[in-house]
Amino acid sequence: MCAVANKESNSIKAMVTVCLVGMPNAGKTTLMNSLTGSNFHTANYPGVTVSLSKGKSKASFGEQINIIDLPGVNSPFSPSQEEELSCQVLTGKHDQVRPDAFVLVVDASQIERHLKFASFAARQGKPFVIALTMQDLLERVGQSLDTEKLSQALKIPVIPIDPRTGEGAANLIAALHKIISEPLRTNSLESLSEEPIAAYNIIRKLLDEHKVITKTNPQLIRQQDSLTARIDEYVLHKFWGFPIFFIVLTLLFASIFWVAQPFMDGIDSGFKWLSDETLELLGDSVFVKFLAEGVIQGVGAVAVFFPQIVILFFLMTLLEDSGYLARGATLVDRPLALLGLHGRSFVPMLSGFACAIPAVMATRAIPSKKERLLTIWILPLMSCSARLPVYALLLAALFPAESSWKAGIVLTGIYFASLFLSSLIAGLVSRLIYRRRSLSMLAMELPAYRIPQWKPIAYLTWSRSGTYLKKAGGPIIVISAILWLLANFGLGSQQPTISPSNSTNKPGLVVKSELDNSFAAQIGKTLEPILLPMGVDWRVGVGLISAFAAREVFVSTMAIVFHVPGEDEEAQQQGLLEQMRSATISANGKPVFTTASVIGLVIYFFFSLQCLSTFAVVRRETNSWSIALVQLLFYTVLGYLLAVSTVQGLRATGIA
Repeated sequence: MCAVANKESNSIKAMVTVCLVGMPNAGKTTLMNSLTGSNFHTANYPGVTVSLSKGKSKASFGEQINIIDLPGVNSPFSPSQEEELSCQVLTGKHDQVRPDAFVLVVDASQIERHLKFASFAARQGKPFVIALTMQDLLERVGQSLDTEKLSQALKIPVIPIDPRTGEGAANLIAALHKIISEPLRTNSLESLSEEPIAAYNIIRKLLDEHKVITKTNPQLIRQQDSLTARIDEYVLHKFWGFPIFFIVLTLLFASIFWVAQPFMDGIDSGFKWLSDETLELLGDSVFVKFLAEGVIQGVGAVAVFFPQIVILFFLMTLLEDSGYLARGATLVDRPLALLGLHGRSFVPMLSGFACAIPAVMATRAIPSKKERLLTIWILPLMSCSARLPVYALLLAALFPAESSWKAGIVLTGIYFASLFLSSLIAGLVSRLIYRRRSLSMLAMELPAYRIPQWKPIAYLTWSRSGTYLKKAGGPIIVISAILWLLANFGLGSQQPTISPSNSTNKPGLVVKSELDNSFAAQIGKTLEPILLPMGVDWRVGVGLISAFAAREVFVSTMAIVFHVPGEDEEAQQQGLLEQMRSATISANGKPVFTTASVIGLVIYFFFSLQCLSTFAVVRRETNSWSIALVQLLFYTVLGYLLAVSTVQGLRATGIA
């Protein structure tokens, strides 16, 4: 039986497993909701990063079956990562998911296209039933479809169903039990030609011969087509299309950045409060500090990005369900194709300004593996919101308060430079590594505009967002805990001498330590010869090490390293700026933060310091340690070399 079926010890036979298959926007997720009563969860399988929805049919429908909702497939050729998983299951090449039957979800309003794809599933030698959805859309355009005649034409059970109300769900489960218990029958779809035009001609002939579709009011068809055409006159216009697309994506970006901020602040404050309460209730021991600061705050580092994840997936699903996302991808595909990217690359690039984590996850919609990996490769160049506190501190050190407008201009330039340089690097990588360049294979449906269905959108958003916590949470928490240990422990021999020199009490090999004498500080001091060409010392090195956990941690680490007191954030930053302006390098007595070194740090942060949260998500999404490590090393080395070149170049021209 199916490997994904739950085998209980008291079960005589394994539960039947059925996969929902179909093209995007056919209503599969809504149907899944109706069949299971929302009682389904996200399932992950070894070797793939795409999550699947898995559940059991309602007990009221009779003997229960396992149901798995597969991602929608536009075409079995050149599929995306999600489509590839569906094709593997359909063709029996997946090691974990082995269904006993299929439910082919077919949109009645686009029946010819959907039956063409259904023929691919029909050739796989599995029993299947057609679930016919969207019949209400046919009625709106003055058409009707006879499901009995369609079943006779195709020699396949066809069950009309309204996924939103659940009407027909019980009949669908009953039909599944029936076909599974019967011998496999031949049908009209399995012998359909694989050549598209010939296949469409055969489908039209079958529908016409059996009089499956009746046009009751041709005028309504023209009105519906006219509405979609009138909207497309503007959104796909050669002049107005791009401004409209820019406005839509700007609103998307603003929502990810601004709407999520209060929730992120609340989550951050909540975990800080929980950390403080843990210390107050359980004492100030080393273990409790590790629990409060290493583990709890590590969990907070994962949870704080959750609002951005939810908003991104909600708005992306909303745009897709309304029919606009396909238009946007069509608009930008041509210019991005020149850089080796895909039309769908632009949304992850833009959302990368908020956070690289949801941006990397948004690349799942890109069908070509090459273009998806190339998009992931350039996402660390997007100046995410976590870099803002760092830029604010460095630019405040560079420009006095009365020249804050200059800092604003520089910050704006940083964001524009992100898009320009990421496009430049994408073009170079595409030409140097992917030398045999091919045209962008953007083939997608331009569906009629329709009102989104809020309930399935909300459920799908929550399901996809929860996957982020499961995938990225563990590695991030472990990394945060390790960094806490490095910052709070050190070699006993490196600690300042407190007892008299003749004391018999010798420090242990590893002891609790202040940050100045911790393992992190020792690493920073070891790296100081490498940091000096950048114009900074080991204290900045400690900040750079801690910033790998999260970029904004650089500011708080600098406050600790320079011993800046104060609980108030604004007062702490002012004190930190004063300490930075007076700090000198012990080796040569030169100032640490000069015009050249501050500019060098800005450049280093611009290119480098892909946070370890992003590293963990890239590793999960690409299913490759090597890609994540090469990306991390590439941008770290690139940022360092450019920072050193900038600092030394400025010094050579007399700018210290």
